Amino acid sequence: MPDSDNERSPWNVLRALSDLVLDFSFREFVTPRLIRVLCAISFVSALLAALAWMFSGFSVGLLYGLFTLITGPLAFVLYVLAARVAVELILAVFIIAERARRE
Repeated sequence: MPDSDNERSPWNVLRALSDLVLDFSFREFVTPRLIRVLCAISFVSALLAALAWMFSGFSVGLLYGLFTLITGPLAFVLYVLAARVAVELILAVFIIAERARRE
């Protein structure tokens, strides 16, 4: 097995991640590496929440069900937009911290 395949093995990735998380000297930041995962979790949770909102309204009544069916996608878009802005703000803070560390 070539070294490049061995470096990408799940155990090596898990070991590198644990080394990064358990680095109490804080030489490297974890958040910029995990931000894609956090963003994906946020988007999936927004989708599930919007779907639950949209279809739970029909248990109350038809009119309320139509209301939730219309407002569900709007709530999803607003949540995803807010989550994206929050993620970009977090990344901006870490970029500023990295640049300040170099100077």
